[in-house]
Amino acid sequence: MRRRKGPTTVFALALTVLLSACTSTATSSDIDGDVLVVEGYGAEYAEIFNEVIAEPFKSETGITVEYQGSGSATQRYAKILASRGDPDFDLTILTDVELYQGKSDELLAPVTEEDVPNLDKQPQKLREAAHGFGAIQDVQYVSLMFNKKLFSSPPRSWKVLSEPKYRNGALIFNPSGMLGVHQILLSADMAGGGINDTQPGFTQLAKLASYAAGTPGTSAEAVPFMERGEATVFPYLDGRAAIYSKTTDYDFTLPKEGSYGLLGALGMPAESPNKEAGYKLMNFWLRPDIQKQWAESYNVGPAISGIEFSPEFTEKHIVTPESLERIKIADPGTVQENRTDWSKQWSESVR
Repeated sequence: MRRRKGPTTVFALALTVLLSACTSTATSSDIDGDVLVVEGYGAEYAEIFNEVIAEPFKSETGITVEYQGSGSATQRYAKILASRGDPDFDLTILTDVELYQGKSDELLAPVTEEDVPNLDKQPQKLREAAHGFGAIQDVQYVSLMFNKKLFSSPPRSWKVLSEPKYRNGALIFNPSGMLGVHQILLSADMAGGGINDTQPGFTQLAKLASYAAGTPGTSAEAVPFMERGEATVFPYLDGRAAIYSKTTDYDFTLPKEGSYGLLGALGMPAESPNKEAGYKLMNFWLRPDIQKQWAESYNVGPAISGIEFSPEFTEKHIVTPESLERIKIADPGTVQENRTDWSKQWSESVR
C-alpha cells in the first residue's frame, strides 16, 4: 500500500506495528499486490492511461495503479516541492523542465539504465533531456495549425503568422503554459533572436497583438476559435492538433524552420516508498509495443527508436531520430531563470 505520513509521538509504537503488518515495502519478494499511486493529467489523458498503461501493467505484474487526475505538470511539481519530496503519490507525469528542477532541488529519485533497462532504446537526445532524474515517455512538438479553407497547401514557414492576409485570425498564447513560452521563442528565432535574446520576439508579438483574434491561456481555450472558424494560423501541440484536425476545418504541419518539442516525462518523488514499482512502470511504458500503442492513442511521438508507424502517422509526428533533430529542446535552466520576466514582458507587449 502507498505509505502515508503519521504521527511520531504517542502513537509511534502502535503505528510501527501496524505498518509492519499491513504496509508493503515494495521489495522484489512482495511487490505483487502493491498499489502504485500515479498523478497526471485528467480528461482524455486519464482514460488513455488507464486503458493503455494501468490495466495491462496490472495484468502483467499484479501491481494496481491508482491514477489521480490533476492540473498541470508545474502544479504537480509544486506538490513535490511543498512536501520536500514526499507527496501523496509515487510517480507523476511531468515534462523535461520539471525533471531539471527536480534534479536541482534534489527532490526526484535518480533513474538509471539499471533501474529502467528500456532506456537503452532511447535516442541520446531524449536520455540527456531527462537529466538522469526521470524518463521521457513521449514527444510532442509545437505544430503550425492552419485553417484549410484559407490555404491550397500547408503553409511552410512560421512567418505566415505575421502576414497581413492571416494575422487577423492569429492566436498568441499566454506563457503561463509552455505553449506560450515556445511561441515567444519561435517569434524570437524568426526575428533573428533566440532563447538568450527574446526581445526581437516580443517586438514581433507586440505587432501581431493588435490584429490577433485572441490570447488563450491554454490549448483548450483555442478550441472555440476553431469551432467558429475564426482562427487563421497559430501554434498548437501536435497531440491536440491531430484530434481537432479530424473534427474541424483545421490541419497542422511542421514548418521548414523546425520547432520546439514538449517532452512528456515520468518523475518519481525522492521519498516515494514504492520505487521498485515505479521503475517497473517506467520500463513497461518504454516497451516497444506499449510505446506504439500509447503514441497512436495519444497522437504523439514515441520516446524510443525502431518502431514502425503508418506513413500518415509518420508524416505528422516525431517518430524517428532524424525527425527528432528538427525539434529544439529549450534549455530548461534558461526557461526557469527567465520565465517570470518573460511573462511580464509578454503582458506589456500583448495586452
